[in-house]
Amino acid sequence: MMSLFISYNREQKDFADKIESSVCKVCPVLRDTIDIAPWDSIEEFMRRIRQAEYAVLLISDEYLKSINCMYEACQLYRDTNWKSRRMYVVLGNADQNVYTVANHEQYIQYWQGKKNALEEQKNRLPGESIDSITAEIKRVSEILLLLGEFLKDIRDTNNPQPKNTEEAIGAIIDFIATKPISKGVPSNDETSKTSNVLKKSLVDAGFNGIFAEVSHDEVLSLINPHQLRLFQLGVVDNAFTFDALKRFLLINIGQYIYSRERIQKFMDDNEITLIGLKAVELLRDRCNGDLSWLGDELGDLMLYIFLEQILDAPKVFSKFDLPSDGKLVPGSSGVHLLQPDKAIPSYQMVFGKSRIVGDPRDAIDAAFVTLEAIKNDTSREMRLVENTAFDKQFKPEVAEHLKSLILPTKGQSATHDTAFGVFLGYSLGLEADTKSREQFRAELEQKMQLDIKNHVTYIADKIKAAKMERYSFYFYFLPFNKADGEKQSIMSSLLGLKGGA
Repeated sequence: MMSLFISYNREQKDFADKIESSVCKVCPVLRDTIDIAPWDSIEEFMRRIRQAEYAVLLISDEYLKSINCMYEACQLYRDTNWKSRRMYVVLGNADQNVYTVANHEQYIQYWQGKKNALEEQKNRLPGESIDSITAEIKRVSEILLLLGEFLKDIRDTNNPQPKNTEEAIGAIIDFIATKPISKGVPSNDETSKTSNVLKKSLVDAGFNGIFAEVSHDEVLSLINPHQLRLFQLGVVDNAFTFDALKRFLLINIGQYIYSRERIQKFMDDNEITLIGLKAVELLRDRCNGDLSWLGDELGDLMLYIFLEQILDAPKVFSKFDLPSDGKLVPGSSGVHLLQPDKAIPSYQMVFGKSRIVGDPRDAIDAAFVTLEAIKNDTSREMRLVENTAFDKQFKPEVAEHLKSLILPTKGQSATHDTAFGVFLGYSLGLEADTKSREQFRAELEQKMQLDIKNHVTYIADKIKAAKMERYSFYFYFLPFNKADGEKQSIMSSLLGLKGGA
């Protein structure tokens, strides 16, 4: 049965009472005053926000400064479908601050100050006495990580006006009645089953606010489904800016590097806020002072993001999921699973490759060396499931289901096709110093469209020369200012290495 979780600060108890008295006639209500028994864990109750089909968050200044309220919001954000479940009611004392971007800074400063104070307190105490403070610091760190996206989502949502209580409560009831939420109940339909077993791992922390798609008229004219997509980052002072991108990468770098089972372990240990830090430490150790390979890591991370967000193909493996002496397939960045729909008639194992090089043609050439090697490696699927790491990456039922897709059973043909996902970063090559902001922005889109036009035939010819016309290809292009230098400076910045931008 569906249920509604009410997340609120005690200052808004009267409003919560009114919601409960009305909504309880429609569905069960989860609320601290009725669902926490004497001596029960308050933290365990707060986590139940993820179990409810719907959540209404009463946003006030007190809410945005309450560690328990914001902890509940963070729990909700851990689910991939959180946007379809949440409802905000912004109350008067937060109205101006939430809907004015410039005022968001005060909440960020508030939580940063809270974290600094806790860390100072931790440093003053003996090691055996700091467990509770360490746990509190983890909570505050998670709040800081998601606060910007949380405020942006509230501001961007058409929230009902709380001044008219009856209308606001009526909107909540209408939302519950008209937007049924799937909680992942298995279906007899095989497509549905796979979708429930393997979901996207990416945290959508504002993708559309960071990447803008640029339209163009070019097509590859392949016989099977394919994509040729072009994106750009935000522009400041006639140059692409990377601040928002780096934040997005930091939020998702742990999702890219670690398997689902390892991520679940972080969550079970209440250490999800550490996942990005641990991923950064892992890359920093592997780097060992050599920055030359970091650009490839950025490309692979970007490809993971585009395959999950744009293609809607969940990650099966990244190259970090296998032992250090193992090979996924020759040079592959990772493997994703694209599930059937009206456009895609069968499952597709999408093998990825990325390149970030100044000249687009050089990037294409370098990518196709690996793509051809993958195509010619007929034993790749067998190695995927025979690798000793495979059963450690997934729950047993998920592992068995993926094996049934990757390898045919006796007397049956293969249950999937092969596809290729490619991320290509290149240097824009548009003069910036001699153009006004208006001139630069006017010519920017034209230059990117021309870049695609000048290379679409070259890509098609490479596919034909490699005898790969029967495969699906999913290309994602993103220009940089100066790709060769920026790919290293961005990753160096993420890893906290000298020379990072």
